[in-house]
Amino acid sequence: MVKIAKQDIIRTKLQSKVFDVFGKNVTLISKSAPVYNDRGELEGETETNSSITIVPYNIIDKRQTYEAFGQLNEGEMDAAIPYTVTVNIDDSLLIESERWLIKEIAPNYLPDNVVTIVRLSKKQD
Repeated sequence: MVKIAKQDIIRTKLQSKVFDVFGKNVTLISKSAPVYNDRGELEGETETNSSITIVPYNIIDKRQTYEAFGQLNEGEMDAAIPYTVTVNIDDSLLIESERWLIKEIAPNYLPDNVVTIVRLSKKQD
């Protein structure tokens, strides 16, 4: 008999009961290595796009008069991302044609990574 680790059970339940039910498909825009010219000057950065599922929550906009959790400002929200997805600060999520910047990745105090929580800020044009 194969014993399944607790974190694997939790990950499976999160996927089937949270991400599959409440998840939203978005585009993750990850920055890759910077591009330099022959003189060593920064010319820009390339981006890699991939499709992922997130569960947004704690969305604060001008119509809301309370904060459900933490110190969110207008134009910010938190999102849960499956543990299998690697994200970094300054990556972006494209959600319904709006670009959201990952400005904070919550520390994981659980013994094993079962989900990643990020703080997003709506990117201004």
